[in-house]
Amino acid sequence: MRLGLALPFDTLLTVALLLLGGKAFADTYTIDATGVDWNRGESIWMCENGSDVQQYFAGVVLISLTDTNTGQTWNRDTLCVDLFTDIYIGKTYGTTLLDPYELSGKNLTRVSWLVDNALLPTQNNSYLSVLPSSDWVTNSAQGAGIQLAIWDIVEDKGDGLSAGSVQASTDPNNPTPADVLYWANTYETLSLNQTSGLAFVYNNVDLSSGTPAQMLEGPEFADNGPVPAPEPSTCQFMLVSLAGAIGLWFKRRC
Repeated sequence: MRLGLALPFDTLLTVALLLLGGKAFADTYTIDATGVDWNRGESIWMCENGSDVQQYFAGVVLISLTDTNTGQTWNRDTLCVDLFTDIYIGKTYGTTLLDPYELSGKNLTRVSWLVDNALLPTQNNSYLSVLPSSDWVTNSAQGAGIQLAIWDIVEDKGDGLSAGSVQASTDPNNPTPADVLYWANTYETLSLNQTSGLAFVYNNVDLSSGTPAQMLEGPEFADNGPVPAPEPSTCQFMLVSLAGAIGLWFKRRC
């Protein structure tokens, strides 16, 4: 047995711990909702739980994402996936980046498909959307429409805008705009039975109280910014597998 091989084994195992444990869990992030994009959204009337209300804004929400360890900041486009939870412009929130499949029961993989194919192509022309450019979110009616569709998909499993907790307003004095309703129905129809895991979910909390803030979902930017870390169970599996492989290599060399 060559005792000198023990040092590389320990070193490799330490590296594995640092990569899979340290890197996966050390990074912490905050977001600031810096504004809304009135070119890709608008104020609309809609029906929430049987009551007609005016939404200040439905459409693309602009955020800045900050790595609290380095102070580096990235600007991001997002859409709301949590209609009944508030978020405030100009306030800083803690956030965890997640993959859509990590949150069950919210249909976020279907939302991801819409984000990837209708929102992402407007900022990354190298991304090959399955939708024609006429369906991409480039104006206020499309922005409000895709947001309304997402609220219905998340809250009511996409049962249409005449049933459930998310509906179009039929008040003749304050109806949901016809063009917004057209796009909401279009995006719901296009996304039926479609899924994707490429979009990023921002799971936000109030830093002072720890209570949930509005959850957001947005496209992956091609700027080498932060990405969701593997789930703890995934990291543990990778670590055990890597350690086992290193151990086997060590045993065979002894």
